[in-house]
Amino acid sequence: MANDTLIRKIFAISPYIEVLGRKIYWNNVKHLSTVTKKSIKNSINENPVNFNEIKNFLYRSGVSDGSLILVHSAFSPLKSTGLSPTEIINELCSLIGDTGTIAMPAMPKFKQKEEKKEYLIKNNTDYIYEYDVKKSPIKTGLLPAYLHRNKNSIRSRHPINTMVAMGPLATTLMNDNLSGLSPLPCGYESSWSKCIDHDAIIISLGTDLTHSLTAIHVAEDRLDKDWPISNWYREKRFIIKDGEFQQDITLRERQPKWGALHFAERTLCKDLINSGIMHSTKIDGVTVEVVKGKDLIEFLNKNNNSGYPYFGTSL
Repeated sequence: MANDTLIRKIFAISPYIEVLGRKIYWNNVKHLSTVTKKSIKNSINENPVNFNEIKNFLYRSGVSDGSLILVHSAFSPLKSTGLSPTEIINELCSLIGDTGTIAMPAMPKFKQKEEKKEYLIKNNTDYIYEYDVKKSPIKTGLLPAYLHRNKNSIRSRHPINTMVAMGPLATTLMNDNLSGLSPLPCGYESSWSKCIDHDAIIISLGTDLTHSLTAIHVAEDRLDKDWPISNWYREKRFIIKDGEFQQDITLRERQPKWGALHFAERTLCKDLINSGIMHSTKIDGVTVEVVKGKDLIEFLNKNNNSGYPYFGTSL
């Protein structure tokens, strides 16, 4: 969401202030993560929400018949619409029609549990992560979980930054995501990269788009070894199941420390809004944000000689 709180405004002053704040957070993560959870719980919107107003904003932002929309969401702020997750999906589909495609992040929840501190510093190469395309639970919200239940939807076989989609482009987005010697989660064959190529409009409903903006990794993963920050990736081993299909594969992903300690999220938010690339509003207390995928990647590519929006990476 826009930098509309005191802490966000402070972090937006300088990316190095945010990097310092991130280091303080991760050095005190056990206590501060509990405080954060309480803050999120206390911020749930209880005001009546008119979903038609949200649809009108999306329409004015370019969503129309035939659009490919990539939706990040949190259902709790949308409860006051009076709509179920399935009904919200149907309302979004009514905007894009039968020729449009709806996609959502559908990251799997793995059995291996990592404590927050371990997530940052530990890479257990003995772990084998099991991902079942049809059965693995989705940790990225109720809307993608309900979309996945729809018999017409398709979920990616890629276990990192997994996506679910429904519509004419769904098969195209999900085909060949695991091709190549070491396919990256947002590399050229990924569903995320294909969303950019097919003019996706990226939307957030009730959540902070800059914080959830997985598509920024397309700019990184397309460069792969030419990305200016060294030691960017780590390896993980997966067993992927999809009906009779099964594959044992080792994949690369961005090391968690880069996003946890060095991502200048609020600077990116400020820059996207100031450049006119991201549009942010609140409708009946619900944050709604929109960015066009190609505009986002073009903006990032102009700034990635230094690894933008990651700062302090040599520290």
